[in-house]
Amino acid sequence: MQKIRVVVLSIFTLAVAAIVVFVVIAKRPPQYYVRRGIVFGTNVKIAYATRKKNAKFVVDAMFDELRKLNGIFNPYEPGTDLYKLNHSNGKWMKVNSQLLSVLKYSINFAKETGGEFDPTLGKIIALWGFNTDDPRKWRVPTPAEISDALKHVGYTNVEFKGNEVRLLNGVWVDLEGIVKGYAVDALLAMAKANDEKSTGYVDVGGDIGIIGPKYGKQPWKISIQNPRGMPNSGISYVYLYKGSIATSGDHEKYVIVNGKRYYHTLNPKTGYPSDYFKSVTAISRDGMLSNAFDMAAMVGGPSKIEKWASEFGVAYMAVNENGKILTNSLWKDYENP
Repeated sequence: MQKIRVVVLSIFTLAVAAIVVFVVIAKRPPQYYVRRGIVFGTNVKIAYATRKKNAKFVVDAMFDELRKLNGIFNPYEPGTDLYKLNHSNGKWMKVNSQLLSVLKYSINFAKETGGEFDPTLGKIIALWGFNTDDPRKWRVPTPAEISDALKHVGYTNVEFKGNEVRLLNGVWVDLEGIVKGYAVDALLAMAKANDEKSTGYVDVGGDIGIIGPKYGKQPWKISIQNPRGMPNSGISYVYLYKGSIATSGDHEKYVIVNGKRYYHTLNPKTGYPSDYFKSVTAISRDGMLSNAFDMAAMVGGPSKIEKWASEFGVAYMAVNENGKILTNSLWKDYENP
């Protein structure tokens, strides 16, 4: 009987130990698969964790999707869908469904911001040389050149008919002010389609979307770049469990002439950059809204940013030309874990 008790006790102990081990393993947070690269014309970083154990497969598919999107949305590379549209000479053209969706969103946002955001700045951007990453090609055009190029700008020159688009008055569409946000949203959708409970984030050139909280319950700590500091220097931090964050500023592509900084976010009405903010960071429910909002706010300035933030439900931090930090009440929700 004593031997039987010992055997039973041993079996029970092993069973309990096995249950404990199983519970520990089950509760162990999934490990993140992290991949970095240069795709879509910018630096990309993706961190992804899923209990399906196919994180690498999904992340690789995300990078493939970015390459596909570059083949659609690059306006200056011959052969892309947007390049073809820009050179369609005012004729109706059937376009890719993704291009159609982003273009419609952009035109609607242009209307809602009174044209401060405008996706038809292609010829002005090219005139400044900001359509390239080569600083040697960045320049300040003459007033006459800008005046002439402005004749070919205006979101009202974009017309839709079913899945067809027509560009009037020689406008060129450049969706740089929104397409990174669209890419972020597309990658987040891929992650959730694979595993609704998956977690991680995607970072497409500084536009960041949260797949899910860190280890399923912690916020991701994100640094807000100092527009006059080193590339990795921050002026503040936010903590995100979900949503998207994007920043626009005068520190990315710019030229300085006679002590004045001219940067790549251009006012559609003047052809020159506005001088209201050094940077604007926006947090919202999705990548396209965050991306478009910060671009529009850089142009619209302090008289518009609060109004738009209230209308669109966006939290913002802006650094004005004097270096003063401005935030709205929604921003405070993200300042603490």
